[in-house]
Amino acid sequence: METKQSESLIFQRKRYDEEASEYEAHHGDALSQRYRDEFIRRKLLPFNLDGKSVLDAMCASGIETGFLLQQGATVTGLDISTANVELYKGKWGCECVVSSIHKTEFPEALFDVVYIFGGLHHVLPLLDETLTEVHRLLKPGGYLVFVEPNKDTWLNRLRMLWYRLDNRFHETEEAISYNELLRPKLSIGFEEELVFSGGNIAYLFIAQSLILRVPFQLKRLLYGPLSRAERLLEMLPFTPKLFIAGRWRKI
Repeated sequence: METKQSESLIFQRKRYDEEASEYEAHHGDALSQRYRDEFIRRKLLPFNLDGKSVLDAMCASGIETGFLLQQGATVTGLDISTANVELYKGKWGCECVVSSIHKTEFPEALFDVVYIFGGLHHVLPLLDETLTEVHRLLKPGGYLVFVEPNKDTWLNRLRMLWYRLDNRFHETEEAISYNELLRPKLSIGFEEELVFSGGNIAYLFIAQSLILRVPFQLKRLLYGPLSRAERLLEMLPFTPKLFIAGRWRKI
């Protein structure tokens, strides 16, 4: 297990150092941001962040930081990639540290919110250590807010095949089962406040355009029809829900 943990961290650091600019281009563009606003953020963070200290953990170049700053938060970034941290500091002017989330040098009870968008599935070999560290970093009553790929969908078999064939992913990476894995672990030290799932066709082609290698010009053509289709498909019981999002309060 120790070898898998070390290999995973080395892989993630190398991958995101190499693709930092490409990741920023695909996830930080206006259409990806619009998708996150319309389908995820409005539900996930309806409360006021004015004056709150937020750790944007596994932040990349700060894909979520702009949104958090707009809500009035004081944001600190954290990422394992030096290239991402350099991009982050140049773009946002906020503090950002190079570190893995499972073991940081921040003092205890520093943050009101630890915000993780699509990061926990990258550290599955270190998930217990990561959640313990998040709990340590949060103030009493603080929140862990997360969005992760959802394992509990019939489309996950296809996703796992893609993960194994695509060299962007380490062998330990997979989507997260909320009910079987995340909820039981979070129930020790946290209290569930909100959970919802979503994401289908627009999520795939707009929010995950880097993975599917969707050209930017095509994203512009697709956003309108695919976002409308996603809302219609959400109403059908058999439609796969590709992400899981939650907000848990430290107790």
